[in-house]
Amino acid sequence: MANFSQRIKLIYIPFLILSICFICIYSFLDWLFVIELEMPINEEMAHYWLIVILSLLPVLIWVRPRIRLLVLKDKKGNLPFLYNFIAIIALAAPTVIAQDYLVTATGRLTPLLNINEVSAGPLTKYYKLKNHFVDKQHVAIYKRSETSGRNNEYLGLYIDVVCPLLSDSTSVGNVATPKAWLGFEFGKHIDNRVSDEEKQTAFLELDTEANNEFKKKDFDEFIYLDRIGVNARHKAYLKAINLKVGEVEKPIVFEAVNTAFEARNGQGLEWVFGSFGIGAAVWFLMIVIPKINNKELKKYGEGTLIADWYNFYGSLSKIRLSGQSNLQITFIIIGLNILVFIIMAFAGLGFVSFEGRDLLAWGADFRPKVINGEWWRLLTSVFLHGGLMHLLGNMYGLFFAGIFLEPLLGRVKFASAYMICGIVSSAASIWWHPATVSIGASGAIFGLYGVLTALLTTKNVDIKDRKGILLFSSLFIIINLLLGLTGGIDNAAHVGGLLCGLLIGYFFYFFADLPKAKEIVSSE
Repeated sequence: MANFSQRIKLIYIPFLILSICFICIYSFLDWLFVIELEMPINEEMAHYWLIVILSLLPVLIWVRPRIRLLVLKDKKGNLPFLYNFIAIIALAAPTVIAQDYLVTATGRLTPLLNINEVSAGPLTKYYKLKNHFVDKQHVAIYKRSETSGRNNEYLGLYIDVVCPLLSDSTSVGNVATPKAWLGFEFGKHIDNRVSDEEKQTAFLELDTEANNEFKKKDFDEFIYLDRIGVNARHKAYLKAINLKVGEVEKPIVFEAVNTAFEARNGQGLEWVFGSFGIGAAVWFLMIVIPKINNKELKKYGEGTLIADWYNFYGSLSKIRLSGQSNLQITFIIIGLNILVFIIMAFAGLGFVSFEGRDLLAWGADFRPKVINGEWWRLLTSVFLHGGLMHLLGNMYGLFFAGIFLEPLLGRVKFASAYMICGIVSSAASIWWHPATVSIGASGAIFGLYGVLTALLTTKNVDIKDRKGILLFSSLFIIINLLLGLTGGIDNAAHVGGLLCGLLIGYFFYFFADLPKAKEIVSSE
């Protein structure tokens, strides 16, 4: 019985307190900054991905050390990871559902006689119009595509349409800049590895389907309007408007809703409490089944949330990266890539994936622009990524390259190799592709693996477990090059970076004074 009460007191109740605090604090901040102050924060990031990322912190600081108090044994040693994973899901799931409910529940419905009254007072989330007319003659269209997946293997095709929203039919053609627009999106997903001709055919098919549906649809039939927030559709609608009538300062864009306003919340609140209850119940069962590890319990200390924070803070202060030769440049490069991605995400450009036009505006590699004098794109494109999975995959490869290579080369040589390989890979990309927008750090990363492979094939570079690291490096190169043959991946940049890295590696071997890698590795 004492063992059971210890598990409830030290593990279960603190988890419930953390869950409630996390949901309430995050929901308040989301309401304040995204809903009330309407800061231009991407809704997909604020309502989904940021929650998942931030839920890692309470699990890392408070839940993880308490899981060690349990006796968790399995053949592969995966149970502690499973416990941490379930804790993250139990924190994130009700928080995500709560944000969706918060948006609909706090949205106010404003009745208007006609759309001309929309600017008479502060903007609200929902509107109901007594008189309205959707102008289908002066439609604005924006066509876009988005790649997704670890290796950009999926392609989303979209046609975003906005129509001027007028007070009545007599206003058609008489309003230079409409006060509001009504938006609709048509889309489909295909395999990004198909040929360019098949992609073009798929887009033409979508165009035909969207055109037929647009002609048939009665856009004046809706119950109320939803003023959408900052997301991929809203961004596309704005671009369609800008292409049609030029730059418009903060145009108001709505989407039509054909269900009763009272039903907008659905079962959102029930799902918030239900998901919290399910997570709490699952966590309870996971806590009461295993026994307490008395040895770890004696080491644990006070057992309070504040004590856990101090223990975590103290452990951070003792960390030394890679012994005598840390990974400072590796983490700086990773940090720069993540920083650029976060800035683009908060700018409302996307999160799961970015559009080619936006990437081009932010410095992507593109032959026509580079040969016209924008040479800086050869470097800036190395710090851009097409989406979340593209970023995570490249940073994973970069981290492992840095573990092996930065202690061997030192900071200056490692940074120089990365930058040179990145520029050369970008040049190889535009040499091979006459009109393709290219981005990503993979060319520079291939260069690092090329440097590592070159050094490992020499006799005088003494490194621990040479064969194992050479095998890892070779498998990374071969597998990724084979994936590049399936399409949708810039293998020209990969090959260019790899060859450049091999040359740099042999140059360092013959002309640079490299430290003894065996001593560095053994000190880690």
